Amino acid sequence: MALASVEVPAALVAPLRETLVLLYEATVEALHLAVRGAGPPSEVQRHRERLRQLEALLERMGWPAGAVPEGALELSGPRDVLRDAIYGALIDAGERLAAACNGSWQGTGEPDGVRQAAAEVIALDRLLARVR
Repeated sequence: MALASVEVPAALVAPLRETLVLLYEATVEALHLAVRGAGPPSEVQRHRERLRQLEALLERMGWPAGAVPEGALELSGPRDVLRDAIYGALIDAGERLAAACNGSWQGTGEPDGVRQAAAEVIALDRLLARVR
């Protein structure tokens, strides 16, 4: 398992934490299905390990205790888990950018909404490049 470390800018901490929570939920569901379906022990163990990895990252981000930490945050963990989290946050940011573009085109969006959403997409793409 290759380890990676990345500094997450303050503006990206909340969206990345949100994605990590979604990954955690999906892994809990996968573990549940593996246990209920009497999956092979290796599958159960793989999901349990991924939960431990995600939980370690989430704890660093203040979850489930409370507020998202302020300022930039250094995250270290398995490269594939960090990559999955950043990639998921990038997908979500892309969807927000599409919605902002649509709102701008229809005249219902925020004045700087497209610019802000695009900046988030670019920042997440740069963060993802550091983990690859």
